[in-house]
Amino acid sequence: MNRKYGILCLFLLLCLTACGETPEAVADPLQVEAATGMVYVPEFTKAEFDANYITGACAGGGNVYLVGDAIQESETEGPGGETIPIFLGGTALFQGEPGGAAFRRVEGYRSFDLLDGADGYIMTPGCWPGEEGTVWLWTAISPWDGQPSRAYVQQFDAAGKELARTELSALGLAAGDVRCVITDREGRLYASTRDSVFAYDGDGRLLCSLDAPKNAGWDALVLLADGQVALRTAAPAADGAQELRSIHPEAGDWGASYPLPVGGGRVYGGGGDWLYFCTGGDSLYGYDIEAGRLERLLSWTGVSIDSGQVLCAAPLEDGRLLTVTNPGSGAETIVLTPTDPASLPEVTVLTYATLSLDSGTRSKIVEFNKAHPDCRIEVRDYSEYGTGPDPSAGRTRLQTELLAGNIPDLLDNSGLPMGQYARRGYLEDLLPWLEGDPDLGREAVMTQVIDAACRDGKLYQAFPSFTILTAAGRTGAVGDRVSWTWADLREAMEALPEGSTVFGERERPALLDAILPVTVDALVDREAGTVREEAVRSFLEFCAAAPLRTEGVEDIYTAALDGELLLLPAELTRLDSCAEVQVYTTAFGGSCSYVGYPREDGGAGSFFRLWDGISMASGCKNKEAAWSFLREAFLPKYPTGIYFGPALPISRADFDRMTEISTGPMLDETGQPMETAGPACVMMPDSDLAIPIRPVTQEEYGHFMVLFNAVDQVYDPDEALTAIIREEALSFLDGSRTLDDTVRLIENRGKLYLQETK
Repeated sequence: MNRKYGILCLFLLLCLTACGETPEAVADPLQVEAATGMVYVPEFTKAEFDANYITGACAGGGNVYLVGDAIQESETEGPGGETIPIFLGGTALFQGEPGGAAFRRVEGYRSFDLLDGADGYIMTPGCWPGEEGTVWLWTAISPWDGQPSRAYVQQFDAAGKELARTELSALGLAAGDVRCVITDREGRLYASTRDSVFAYDGDGRLLCSLDAPKNAGWDALVLLADGQVALRTAAPAADGAQELRSIHPEAGDWGASYPLPVGGGRVYGGGGDWLYFCTGGDSLYGYDIEAGRLERLLSWTGVSIDSGQVLCAAPLEDGRLLTVTNPGSGAETIVLTPTDPASLPEVTVLTYATLSLDSGTRSKIVEFNKAHPDCRIEVRDYSEYGTGPDPSAGRTRLQTELLAGNIPDLLDNSGLPMGQYARRGYLEDLLPWLEGDPDLGREAVMTQVIDAACRDGKLYQAFPSFTILTAAGRTGAVGDRVSWTWADLREAMEALPEGSTVFGERERPALLDAILPVTVDALVDREAGTVREEAVRSFLEFCAAAPLRTEGVEDIYTAALDGELLLLPAELTRLDSCAEVQVYTTAFGGSCSYVGYPREDGGAGSFFRLWDGISMASGCKNKEAAWSFLREAFLPKYPTGIYFGPALPISRADFDRMTEISTGPMLDETGQPMETAGPACVMMPDSDLAIPIRPVTQEEYGHFMVLFNAVDQVYDPDEALTAIIREEALSFLDGSRTLDDTVRLIENRGKLYLQETK
């Protein structure tokens, strides 16, 4: 292979030990081979065009095409014969050059003409490059006058001349059934439906149809660099991984199969040395034709690109890569040029490890990288290690790396035993950073949550929001309190009417699974490294004696309203016109208490669940830069808004604003008081319970704040310890072991585990 440029990410991810290699497979998803030492450098250009939003893009033959929205004003006749203006949504096609800013409208493509005088909705599900700089478009038409939907495939040259047009119905395909369309270099057309793929020659004659179960939807078809078309579909392997299967239309059969990253996303056509490109996690991969395998080319965040906004990825003839993104409104073209790293300024790279990179964090990392030319964050997304027969493979790999001392600079806390890492000294105490920040300090955040999140007076994660996990019950049945013991719970159980239950469970193992994760920490003393014998005994006695239902509960809220359930598991996430405090107040007949789960030490058995937590490593290479990224979690985000997201804000300013509007008059979308809320209600899922849309009452808010001020712990369940206790408890519940023996075994195994993980 004679490559003009070697390919490597601009900033390499931390290389992990390779674990074997097979043909047509990725040896190690996070390993990048430095063939020639060249790296990609991105150059960003804002595209200029006459549209507000870009929905598709493709590149080939020296042209870049964008598909954007277009609005056409029309008229219709009103009920009284008057003329009413209407605005029809359609699409427009724009053409430019790689790296160029100016894009002109291709006048030959007029999507509204496809309506044939009717009114309706137009969209372009796909576009792809053709030969000699031409472009193909797949346009779907949905008339509003009851006519059937239609779909067209058209080809245009760069001057806007229409070269070909096919209506899919002429091929016997219903527009609503087609998931993806593409053409090859010979002019053959391919269309995929839910479970089939069809190939037609240039005259519309059917060449073949193949069964293709589990194809991947709207982008299932891709044109490979060798001219073949391939379908993305589920592999026959037991792990269910996806693959590309090439189509031989003349033979009417499948050709070769090609791998895709586990949990991969988009697939793009290839060119040059690369058969195709595809994404997986934070990575862009290319299938190396000569080597016969996928190679990881770059980290999207490493080159300051938000992969969630990428519309196309295409090779240019000179060895560069081109991508097009749609960041909000508008569009951006990015040309990635292979460059000698010796010619680049020195940059500090901070690694960010995660089990799954969410879109919000990805966008924040890209923003940070663009604003910090001397320090960048790169993602190591361990979901790229696979989810097939072992869905925990990525997590196992990450934990192995961490326990071996291979600590990233920043760590996504989701799904990881952060307490264990903190005890081992892996994590930086963020409290001094928070208190010393001139724009923050403890007064800027909800200190009750911060204090609960601290371990031995140290804060090991930054987080923007939280919820409260608790258990709610009718005040008359559980008492007006926010904590209780197992004895208190058993007393409340004894007063239940016949046929009532605690949570509505039918089997004791199900009851055990419902309450053990939220009570496991109350059963041990981590500081002493011991198990609390009496707490375990009381817990087991409760699980063995709690009343069970003979039939399942189909509507838990109605059952609670009818007095058939003592408790409802609750998670309080918001305070607004339909907050959970109103749900549980309604479900328990107008008055409820957030008693939480029993604790023998008398503490509140409720928890703060911390969301989107990120930690800094104690050995972080640039702590000042890392803090500038983490501090954003604590800053106000909703200074004037009326929606505070799906969780309670940690920012005190946001929390106070939320309190102000939740207990005041209802506001419209502009923040102005509404004259009346009306009789509107929200129906709970799978329930007949209707929750009136109204402000939170002062009584409800008061109960919420009493609970909030009582919570002194965060929800960080120890899955290994939970599994130990569950295994022994099940033997007691099925009668194969006595209570004393079970308590003794839990004590011994639990103590050994706690000592090993201190």
